[in-house]
Amino acid sequence: MPLDLVVNVVISGVLTGLVYGLMALGLSVIFGVVRVVNFAHGEMMTIAMYAATVLFAALGLDPFVAMLPIAAAFFVFGYVLQAGLINPFITRPEHSQFMLLVAVAIVMVNAMLMIFGPDARNVQVGYQLESFEIGTLLIDKARLYAAAAAVVAAAALFCFFKFTLI
Repeated sequence: MPLDLVVNVVISGVLTGLVYGLMALGLSVIFGVVRVVNFAHGEMMTIAMYAATVLFAALGLDPFVAMLPIAAAFFVFGYVLQAGLINPFITRPEHSQFMLLVAVAIVMVNAMLMIFGPDARNVQVGYQLESFEIGTLLIDKARLYAAAAAVVAAAALFCFFKFTLI
């Protein structure tokens, strides 16, 4: 197998892994700070991705630009979910919290199925098939931008925890 192909695959995997790492970081922060295992975490991320798809289809808003209003909306949604639904279960046994959040996940999955159907959706941005070419390396622009956004978000979260009293 040619070395340049291996390096291209490794770079692509690392860039994708940074985005997955951000997802895992969110789950670990929820458990570490709030002490609740959020079984609906993946479903919330999926709903956020559908929100980006809807904003792109309705307004032509680039998904990277849509991240900010979607993040703000999900901050409010998460706060309301925590205050209204999860907090009453904090003092109950852990299995009650698990069952609650599994139920929330099931409701979210079925709501998405009812609204969007079973078919996958995507957006067609102009740069999705473009790459940076560095010698024999090809780095997907969309993956690089997503990985950069993940690193910035993780750094901001680190700074929040390190330099604030909250």
